Amino acid sequence: MQKIIAAAVAAAFLAPAAMAEVTVSGSIRTAIDYVDVDHESEKDPAGKIRIADQSSRIRFAGKDKFDDLGGSLIWQVESGVNVGYGGSAGVFGTRNTFIGYQFADMGTLRFGKYDNAYKNWSGDAIQALDGYFNDDSGYFGGSRIHRRMGDRMDQIVSYESPKWAGFNVRADIDFDQNKTDITNQMSYTIAGAYKHEYFALGAAYARADDREIKPGSVSLKKEKAVEGTSIDGFMIGGSVFIDAFTLSALYERINWDDGKTDYDQDSYSLGLMYKWNKLTFQGAYAVADDVSGKDDSGAKQFTIGARYALSKQTSINLTYANLNNDKNAKFKTEAYYEKGTPSDPLNGSDQQLITLGVRTDF
Repeated sequence: MQKIIAAAVAAAFLAPAAMAEVTVSGSIRTAIDYVDVDHESEKDPAGKIRIADQSSRIRFAGKDKFDDLGGSLIWQVESGVNVGYGGSAGVFGTRNTFIGYQFADMGTLRFGKYDNAYKNWSGDAIQALDGYFNDDSGYFGGSRIHRRMGDRMDQIVSYESPKWAGFNVRADIDFDQNKTDITNQMSYTIAGAYKHEYFALGAAYARADDREIKPGSVSLKKEKAVEGTSIDGFMIGGSVFIDAFTLSALYERINWDDGKTDYDQDSYSLGLMYKWNKLTFQGAYAVADDVSGKDDSGAKQFTIGARYALSKQTSINLTYANLNNDKNAKFKTEAYYEKGTPSDPLNGSDQQLITLGVRTDF
């Protein structure tokens, strides 16, 4: 009976494969976290240990080459898979899911749900900072110190250029399906990078209109439309490659405009990565200055980790992160939680995190 079932399942996959090229890939990423949050009021949760998912995913993708046009239609359905606490599992297509057109000399257009250019740019120009090993110890995101305008958008038209002598461009626009005569929560981003044998350099810009303004953090979710507001983000950074070392630096400015007052916040970071045989070491130090007009609203974060490759596909890693908020700031890593559910930290909360993780790609 098992052989009959296996043959039936194989036939179900093999028959369509004769008509279209379909690939299945993904990544299982999970970790044991120890999270300790401290606050002078002593209202912080006690240190907790949990098994936490680190953005596990499964991906189905395909390509259909055009007969006469010289390009291909491409598609992808990517879904989150929970291996522990957190993650985005439960609904098919929760992650980058799109249909698009790919032309070798002109680039790729994608339509659907996809990471915007502001988010993808970090892998093009600041490799040592982009290479942290666990999501929970990271410093990228709307409520974190860097890359606060980077997000996955669900109404996106995205363009990615081919490599032109080491230079590439990304650009996109995300539409507001709930646009009214008063508000339009559209956003757009553009980014470019140049990569040489010895260095990389690039910049990225993003703007989102009619969002709720909360100086010190960014949310691109289209939940509450507010007429006349805007959020702008700008990043510039680069890397130097010296033998097995990669050194990266990043500057970012976020501007919040509520229609009456402008608020700005600058942040800076340095990252270092070193590869030796099967070991990779990565460390980063990030600083956020005060929001303009708001004293003691900055933060500092230090992260260090090591990864050991068990094979070409599987690795284990150990990471330590320390985040210190000023008394009027509440930055957080992805691991912050209280009473078992994600929540905003108290102003001035500090966080320490130790993570032992495993990752296997397929």
